[in-house]
Amino acid sequence: MGTSTRWEGPRWSGLYSRLARWDPDRSDTGATATAAIAALQGACRADPSALGLRDAACAAGVRLADAMEALGASGPSGLLNKGPAHEDLGSEEEGPVLDWRDPADAFVAELTRRVGGEGGTVVDAALRRAVAASARRLLTTHPEIRESLSAPDGPSQGRGLAGDLLCLLYRWFFADLVTEFLRAVIAEKIRLTVPVLDVLDSEGRIADGVAERIIALIPDPCEEAEAQAADAAKAALSAHDASADVDVPLSDVARRLVPGVVGKILGFAVDAHGEEGVPV
Repeated sequence: MGTSTRWEGPRWSGLYSRLARWDPDRSDTGATATAAIAALQGACRADPSALGLRDAACAAGVRLADAMEALGASGPSGLLNKGPAHEDLGSEEEGPVLDWRDPADAFVAELTRRVGGEGGTVVDAALRRAVAASARRLLTTHPEIRESLSAPDGPSQGRGLAGDLLCLLYRWFFADLVTEFLRAVIAEKIRLTVPVLDVLDSEGRIADGVAERIIALIPDPCEEAEAQAADAAKAALSAHDASADVDVPLSDVARRLVPGVVGKILGFAVDAHGEEGVPV
């Protein structure tokens, strides 16, 4: 849970100095985005527990992999089904049950709940904004998903999302997480130092640059799953075992990649197997 004290953000003097000199017409957005990422990664390397991002991102990544499994099996509508397990869980949770008029909004809200959790820190808030942003982008770039949720005869059942869409969602989430956290840092500093920039929404331009750079660091679970399946098939062929199971569940691959993905986006050393080289 969060505290009642006002969050002042990390003390990144180099980045803040750049922001204080920001000129919307002449400043280099790309260089500022790079500086923001460098500041975050430097803080995390200096203290792996800094800001609480490492543990929160890893936990959310695992929850996202779990959600990918459900989405792959039955699609977005699978998250909205009110089965016995859901009812049992709901009976133990406090708070009103919201009745969403738009199934697409319900999907975004449910995915956000499952992955983002209910913590009250700045990092928790960034997690939830990242999940919601990624889910909305999925619905926007692939309107057929929204249409299936809003079909006149109700959301289509049992139509799992294609693997490439799940992998997009996975990579978007981690990029959006860094972006949303840095957006909060930058917006806070801009309001304190150069209020006029808030009107010009310069932090939005910087955030776009951050997202482009972070997503380039994130491996594609689909490509990794294909590579693992190919390796398994070769091993089975070498062993003359035609009955060997070479299926590699995408959600399992996504789950195993989480520590390495978090290590890359937060600037930790990552070994060849994608594991963080950071002491626990």
